[in-house]
Parts: sequence; C-alpha cells; structure tokens
Amino acid sequence: MPPQSLLRDRRIALVWTAGLIAWLGNHALFVVIPFVVFDGTSSPGATALAVLASALPPVLCGQLAGVVADRWDRRRVLLVANLGLTALTLGFLGVDAWSWIAVLAFVRSCVGQLVGPAEHALLPELAPPGRLGEIASLNTLNNTLARLAGPAAGGVLLALSGFAGAIGFVAACHALSAALIALLPHRAPPEAGVLRDRGMLARWREGAAAVRGHPGLRALVPVVAVMACGEGFVSALLVPYARDYLDAGPEVVGLLLSVQAIGGVLGAWWSTRAADRHDPMRLLSGAALAVGALMIVLFTYPLAHPVLWPAVLIVMVAGAPFAVIAAMQGTLLQTGSAPVLRGRVFGLFWGVASLLQIVGITVAGMLGERLGSGVVVLDGAAYVLAGVLGCVAVRRLRRGPERGAEEATFPP
Repeated sequence: MPPQSLLRDRRIALVWTAGLIAWLGNHALFVVIPFVVFDGTSSPGATALAVLASALPPVLCGQLAGVVADRWDRRRVLLVANLGLTALTLGFLGVDAWSWIAVLAFVRSCVGQLVGPAEHALLPELAPPGRLGEIASLNTLNNTLARLAGPAAGGVLLALSGFAGAIGFVAACHALSAALIALLPHRAPPEAGVLRDRGMLARWREGAAAVRGHPGLRALVPVVAVMACGEGFVSALLVPYARDYLDAGPEVVGLLLSVQAIGGVLGAWWSTRAADRHDPMRLLSGAALAVGALMIVLFTYPLAHPVLWPAVLIVMVAGAPFAVIAAMQGTLLQTGSAPVLRGRVFGLFWGVASLLQIVGITVAGMLGERLGSGVVVLDGAAYVLAGVLGCVAVRRLRRGPERGAEEATFPP
C-alpha cells in the first residue's frame, strides 16, 4: 500500500501534520540562533556555546521525558509541550545578549524533550500491525518536508524582517501544532496504567534493560553515538564554515539546509516501501557510508574551488541517504521495543545521541577557535566510521540469530 493510505487515518494525519508544522519551526530556529549569535560576536566559540545550550537538555532531562511519554496520555504530553514551546519561543523577543539567548534556548529545549518520545511512541500505537517500518519512514518524511522549507524560511525571515519576524514564525508553528493535537481523539494506552505504581528510576531501568537485551538495539548504540558526534561538528561550525569558505549569509545557509530535503523526500519515500522488506541495519549502514563520502567532498572542495553551486548539488544528493538513516533508525527502535517501552527506548537513544553531540560541539568549538572552521570535515569521517560499525553489526547479528532471538525479550 502507498504511504497515503496511512495518512487517510484522521488520527495519524493529525499527529503527522502537527509534527510537520512543529519541525518547520524548529528547523527555522536552527538557522536563526547561530546566525544571530555569530553576527553579534564574530566568535565560533560563542556560537558553539549557544548551540550547546540546546543540546544539553536531551542529556539532562531526555530520559525523564521518555518515562513521561510511557506513563501519561501521549496526546496530552504533545499538547502541553507545544503550548510551552510557543510561550518560550516568544520569550526570545525580550532578550538581546547572546548569553541570555543561550539560557532561553536551554529552557526551551528542556520543554522540547517531551515532543520526540511522545510522538515516536504515539504514531506506532495508531498504526496497523506489521507497518511499523512504514510509519517510521512517514515520520522521517514529515521531518524532511519540514527541512525543505524551515531553514529557508528562517534565513529569509531573518534577512528580511529581522529576529522578531523569524521568532514570530517559529512561535506560530508551535501554536498551530498544539491546535491540531487538541483535535486528536485519543486516550492513553491501557499499558500505561500498569506503570503508575513504579518509581521513575525503575521505569527508566526497564527501558535500559530492553536496549541491553535486544541485540539489534544494542548494536545500534555505537552507530548512533558516532554519527551524533559528527553532527556536533556541523551544528557548531556550519555557519562559521559557510561564512569563511563560501562567503554565505543566512539565506544561503537556509537554502543549503532546505535543498537537502529535496533528496530527503525521495529517500524517505523510498524508505516507506523498503523499511518493512529489508534489513534496516544494513540499509542504515550503507546510507551512513554514502553520507560520509559526500560530506568529506562537501567540506573539502572549497579549498580548491570556492563557489556555491557544488555545495548545493552535494547537499541535495546527500539528503536521500540522510533520510534513509533516520527512517531505518526509527524502524529499528519501533520494531525492537514493546509498545509500553517505546517512549523510554527512544528517550534513551536520544540521550545517547545528544551526549555525543555535545562532545562533538565542545570539541568542534575548541578546534574551530584554533584551527578554523574547516575542521567540520570530521563530520564526514564520523559517518564513514558509523557505516563501518553498522556493517560489522549486520555480520555479527546474522551469525547469531538464535542467540539474538533469545535475548530479544522485554520486561512485562
């Protein structure tokens, strides 16, 4: 069946559209904050710290968010989180110093941690049996479509209407997302009730035990960690790199991030058909190798030929394997965890990825100050390493299917 058949379900369509709009605002803000800080300070270090402020909360409170998503009505969690994000985003209009922008970004990101686990746990709950890979790929398509317009909108609004116009757009996205979630006729799953008599730490340990006990999830941890470390370099140094090597302004960086989504739409569309028929770890590994090679070319060619059009082309092509990585990771998380544990499993992986992204951001900030923004090329090397680790995991899992089946158990 084509993916549109799932979107004909009103409940899935509401959650999917709400996520699309919220991600649209998030991708716009991803461009706005680094540019405002870098233009105000001319410091890669300050830019990295501002980005780091948004990357800390997944480590500090992301695990708690996963427990919350498994314990309470996931619809209500999404609604409250988006309303909170609306108010906090508007708070940027009252600050101007980069340090206060970073503080507000930190608080906003804390609230935002509730969205990912709740959305990733809610959508599979609404999907028909046997189509978890397809729903994971649709979720990737959701994010990819938002990336197609979000960064460009953020860059253009920042260039044309300033900080206030861009912030107003992001706040409106979260408000509309909350309105759509409010229309969702959904109640908490029956499994959530059995969790209320357990402590938060005990519930978190159940999620961690599920990851340790499932060979596929366990093998995914180092792959995700290495990719996240590489992403830290891009998060911290993309804007300085664009300024230094391509003489690019916010609208150009927004364009680069948006054209990635052109390939991403194709990659996500293909994933909706492939995710339930092929080994997702194998597809993820091949996509990571492709991304790594393309990123190395992207961040080194300006040394010899500093013009923009090759970057646009490379980023557009790289969008397809990026989308496959996201879709296959979502498929592995959803198929490898029991419904009652999905929020915690997602939160655990998000926390691991965020911790390693912080490491990458911190190292990138220090190396960028000393060696220049060209060290962003280490992002490509990280993806190559992640692809190699994934290939090794595929071979290891194929050699021990019986042992893997015994280990793939979940707490009641």
